[in-house]
Amino acid sequence: MEFTEERSDRSRKKRSIFFALLFVAGLVLYFTTGLNELITPERVRPLANHPLTPLFIVLSMAAAWTFALPGSVFFFVTPLLFAPPEATIIICIGSAIGTAMGYGTARFVGGPWVEHFHSHRVTKFLSRHSSFASLFAIRIFPGSQHGLINYGAGLVKVPIFRFLLATIAAIAIKAFLYAKAIEGSVGAANVQEALNWQTVTALSLLGLLALGGHILGRKRGIQSLS
Repeated sequence: MEFTEERSDRSRKKRSIFFALLFVAGLVLYFTTGLNELITPERVRPLANHPLTPLFIVLSMAAAWTFALPGSVFFFVTPLLFAPPEATIIICIGSAIGTAMGYGTARFVGGPWVEHFHSHRVTKFLSRHSSFASLFAIRIFPGSQHGLINYGAGLVKVPIFRFLLATIAAIAIKAFLYAKAIEGSVGAANVQEALNWQTVTALSLLGLLALGGHILGRKRGIQSLS
């Protein structure tokens, strides 16, 4: 029995080291190739008609979310190149891949660069509240820290299917509303400048409604147990 547990522990350590090496290699590749500097309105706009531009944005967004790097630029740049429906689809695909990668990094690597997120308020929230409604809420609020949310969910082992479903549902709404706001903005330099109060209010209200549903669901669950 002890021998079996020792082998299992050794196997987990080897797997952690393997994923850690992949994580570090990917992070080095991300910065050495300059992907973090290529996604700007000025540099991406000439690529608007290139057939591989959507793939480029998806891969860049997935990489950023994998390494918990800021991703708001993708919500701004993508609608500059594509109509709201197409921009929404591209952002959703990039978000889904980045979410799965970030989640897997936190869950299977467990290195010191990820473990320090255990004490982050996002991780603490997810350890206590991981219903579909609560996951949807923290995703849809304006200014959500998506990379940290991915790490937090992986660390506390939120069910991956529920996590991805809530993520895609919230990101689809957020991306479309952002795209519509950016489509109607003039002279904005970033997503914060492009957003209007109607968009921010709509997203905030949806988030609050989802949190309200989560709280009601928890109360009913407690009452049924008592």
